[in-house]
Amino acid sequence: MGNESAIIVPAPEVEPVVGPLRLQFDMGARLGIPAHITLLYPFRSAQAVAGEIKTLRDVCASVEVFPFSFIEVRGFPETAYLHPDKSEIFAQITGTLAGTWPDCKPYNGAFSEIIPHLTVADHVDRAILTTVEDSVRPHLPIHCVAREVWLLTSDDSGMWSKKACFPLAASRTA
Repeated sequence: MGNESAIIVPAPEVEPVVGPLRLQFDMGARLGIPAHITLLYPFRSAQAVAGEIKTLRDVCASVEVFPFSFIEVRGFPETAYLHPDKSEIFAQITGTLAGTWPDCKPYNGAFSEIIPHLTVADHVDRAILTTVEDSVRPHLPIHCVAREVWLLTSDDSGMWSKKACFPLAASRTA
């Protein structure tokens, strides 16, 4: 697929632990997608995102920077992922984005519940899921800070890149 976009929270703190696994077992990593939690996918076509930058900047400016941790490895069928301890905050942000762009349903409306997660391995068999879990579990928890939101776009070949970066608001409690 090409000419798509997604809104994510990058999680660079986990790259040393999951980067090599993602490159091996998650096609998205090989297409240029960094370790992240998806907030809204699909968003607009890559050509249409320019008209949404100001609104997206305003939405992100209304969200405070927040710490979170990846606390366990969980799975969907054929998928191993890291589960964040503050998943409700990510779900609230997704809800705000989906409310701002009601025609952009998370995952095209395929799921009744949005489960914030960071994919480590996708479309793999049970043995690989177990290997991934055994490899990652000793490194948990992994402490992170959500500081910004990225708008990613894909080109005709399906490669993804950062189109824009939106800082979150400084914490008023810090």
